[in-house]
Amino acid sequence: MPVVINTNTAATIAANNLDESTRMLQKSLNRLSSGSRIISAADDAGGVSIASRLSAAAARSQGAIGNIRSALSYLQQQEAALKTGSKIMQRMNELQILYRDTTKSDSDKAQYTTEFDKLKAQFVSAVRNSQFNGIDMLKAAGALTVTINESLSVYTLADLSSNVSDSSAYAITDGGNFASHTGTKGIVTLGTAGNLVLTVGSRSNVTIALLAADSMSGVITKINNAGAQVTASLTSDGFLKLTGNNQGESIVIHADTTDAVATALGITEATYTAAGQTDRSLADIQNLATARSRNGADQSVLQYYSELATATKTNFESAVSRIVDVDVALESTQLARYNTLVQAGTAMMAQANGSALSALSLLKS
Repeated sequence: MPVVINTNTAATIAANNLDESTRMLQKSLNRLSSGSRIISAADDAGGVSIASRLSAAAARSQGAIGNIRSALSYLQQQEAALKTGSKIMQRMNELQILYRDTTKSDSDKAQYTTEFDKLKAQFVSAVRNSQFNGIDMLKAAGALTVTINESLSVYTLADLSSNVSDSSAYAITDGGNFASHTGTKGIVTLGTAGNLVLTVGSRSNVTIALLAADSMSGVITKINNAGAQVTASLTSDGFLKLTGNNQGESIVIHADTTDAVATALGITEATYTAAGQTDRSLADIQNLATARSRNGADQSVLQYYSELATATKTNFESAVSRIVDVDVALESTQLARYNTLVQAGTAMMAQANGSALSALSLLKS
């Protein structure tokens, strides 16, 4: 090949190779020092787009995990309120039963009434009107929703407002009693001569045969032995008192005012239904149990959603890592390679620059 002075092609090629090796060496150094495979978008334009999208999804998953944990705290506090409410309601129900004991004095019943009323107030304030971070614990204004994943799906918590009644109307009473009295000894209504017919709630009629020799105590005994789910007793003023064994049931009595026995008992022609104070405590205890069951179901579901959201976030982060994080083992090998190439390129540049000296040798001769 010709020997020239103005153009040193070998040196130019060596310089280009040295420049490329130096650039790759610097990039490898940047990757290892930063821990990222992508230093600029030019390194992997498609990877930058995918990684950004997956990183945002991972962040949303983390937000969903936070929402679920907050909802679980809410449900745990709600369960505590419901559990306390169940205990309060059970005690109120027990007091209802104790109050109806005929051996209890008026003073005893007054003590029961005091405790009953205080428990009623506590139930309303601590359970019915309880809040969590300013939010109605029983969601009376509507069910709450929880965002459970990065796709913004929601889970609706059970609305328990219908499972916890307002106990402010509760009263501790003897049951379904007649509040008014007509005649000298009792209250019944027009019916069959010689018989007393009781209807309690929706049950079938119970007929009690009356005799002319029956005293009021004898009539009371017959009523109590008739299986009519009603308790008969004599009031202090001599009137017949009937108490439904199941609180809130109506009691209707039929008799014939033309019958001698009915007349002797002071029966008048009138119809009375004794509704009494509705005893909702037994039903409400069951409703509270149902509410706790629904609460437990929500907690169980959210626990699984939390596990799924955590796994999803981990998988998104792993996917991002595979795109943007540098493989240190591989990159270290590349670093050694480019470092060697730079050193070799530098040496070859020196050799290429010295090739022009042969032309000078010719000129000297």
